[in-house]
Amino acid sequence: MSEDTKLTKRPSHIAYQVRDTDDGKAYFNRVGSAFEHKDGEGFNVILDSVPVDGRVTLRTPSQRVQELKEDRGERGVRGARGRRAEYERD
Repeated sequence: MSEDTKLTKRPSHIAYQVRDTDDGKAYFNRVGSAFEHKDGEGFNVILDSVPVDGRVTLRTPSQRVQELKEDRGERGVRGARGRRAEYERD
């Protein structure tokens, strides 16, 4: 993927490192993005950092927005960029 493509094309998925806590909560930290191939048969994953445990979770941007909307108010989640969100695991 060229630099120009990365700047103009929106990612289909956001890459997160998820840290689980002993009390059943999870912290999502953005570590990169994924861009779907034109043929729909794969993805280019661009990581800004690599999780120590090697685990990367891919979520669509709309999934995370919906989760933030549902959790806002219930757990005091802040939706601003760069702030940590706290979630309970199912």
